Amino acid sequence: MLPTGSVRLTQPGQVSTLPGFDTGDWWVQDAAAALPAQILSAQPNEAVLDLCAAPGGKTLQLSAAGATVTALDLSEQRMTRVEQNLMRTGLNATCITGDALEHQGGPYDAILLDAPCSATGTIRRHADLPHARDGAEIGDLIALQEAMLDHAITLLKPGGRLMFCTCSLLPDEGECQVENALARHPHLRADRAALNRPGIDPAWITEEGGLRLRPDYWADLGGMDGFYMALLRG
Repeated sequence: MLPTGSVRLTQPGQVSTLPGFDTGDWWVQDAAAALPAQILSAQPNEAVLDLCAAPGGKTLQLSAAGATVTALDLSEQRMTRVEQNLMRTGLNATCITGDALEHQGGPYDAILLDAPCSATGTIRRHADLPHARDGAEIGDLIALQEAMLDHAITLLKPGGRLMFCTCSLLPDEGECQVENALARHPHLRADRAALNRPGIDPAWITEEGGLRLRPDYWADLGGMDGFYMALLRG
């Protein structure tokens, strides 16, 4: 058991053959990737939107918390995987295949935006990543993240919560995005208190009020993916 509650296997094996998989007792999710939904802390019957939902781990977390979840993703194939995971676990969500920038549902009590990014945070599991990509696409991704953030804010109820996160080690896809969003939207604030959770070292909390995770954290426990996340309140 990891400090944040995730269970980590010590021996490799075929996941689908493990006890409890077919009966939907659990799902696979990196411990760092599980934190955004934990911090968002969806409440029973809250209307919650999971933007860029596939493959569905965060959707499952939100649904398991009792929220009324809308899961949206651009890829029909990836949304099929979300639906399969929901069926296996016996959880419920409204699944929509569509463009996050065009979605007009809500307004929502809470939104989780796991934005498309460079995925540099997965370097612990993909050591060839610096050689497989030249970074040419990062500028477009940063612009897309900004546009998604701004649109997601328009879908929130007054006083609602927005969790922005990226599986990235680059400040331009994390700390800088949130700093700039707070400057563009003065009514927003970063909720530092929400980061006060078991397993989170206060030293990981950044100046603007986000949480910076790195692959070298928990080195004696096998590490974690690099991630950035911040909970914004309207």
